Amino acid sequence: MKVSLTLYDALTAATIPANNAKAVVNAWEADVENLASKSDLLQTETHLNASISQLGSAIREQGVELRALIKEQGAELRAAISGLESQNKILRWQFGLIFICVAVPILKMGFELLARSA
Repeated sequence: MKVSLTLYDALTAATIPANNAKAVVNAWEADVENLASKSDLLQTETHLNASISQLGSAIREQGVELRALIKEQGAELRAAISGLESQNKILRWQFGLIFICVAVPILKMGFELLARSA
């Protein structure tokens, strides 16, 4: 308020009418209310730094959790692939046996037919 009075006195001393000087001082005070002081800026900076630190910690924690989940899922995937590979081997043997069981009688019949026709 002291600065406002000094500004008002300076304006009236410069032959500006009192009502115009009062309007200028009121406008100046309204603008000054929206300005931040150094302490306001320091407080805001401190708050922002604390928020950034908290967010960084949270992100690091989530990163650790995600790495653990990825490792776990990788192990599960490897186990599933291993199980599928063993099932694949069994299927190959089964198809091989079926082929032999079907092919041998057919070949035998073919040779018998060839032997009869000759």
